[in-house]
Amino acid sequence: ALGSSTASPNNKARASPPAQDTQAQEQQLRKSLKSATVRVTAGEFRGQNVSVLDLLFSKYVPQGKRQELLELYRAGILTTEQVATVVTTIVNRTEAANAALVANARGPHRAGAAAREDGEDCSAHLDDA
Repeated sequence: ALGSSTASPNNKARASPPAQDTQAQEQQLRKSLKSATVRVTAGEFRGQNVSVLDLLFSKYVPQGKRQELLELYRAGILTTEQVATVVTTIVNRTEAANAALVANARGPHRAGAAAREDGEDCSAHLDDA
C-alpha cells in the first residue's frame, strides 16, 4: 500500500512538467518564428521585412494550412527557413492569383490591347537600339 501511495504523487509530479515543457517549447517556437524575418515582394507587406510568425498569421495563409505548418514545425520536420519559404510562396501565389483575377475582371480585350501596346513599345525601343 505504501508503494502505491508514493507512486501516485510521483506520477502526478511527472505529469506536470511535460505540460510546462510543452508550453515553454511552444513559446520558444513562436519566438523563433517571430525573430526570423523575410523581405516580402508581394501583397500588402511588399518591400517590408516581416516576421515569419506575422506572415503565418496573416490573411494570406488559410487556417488549415497554418495549423499544418505549425504542426510540422513543432515536430521538427520543417525548419524556420522552410516555413518562411512556404509562407512567402503562399503570399506570392495569392497575389499572383489576385492580379490575374483583376486582369480578367477588366476584360480579356483590354488585357490584349495592353499587351499589344507593350509589344509596340518594345519594338520601337529595339529599332532605336
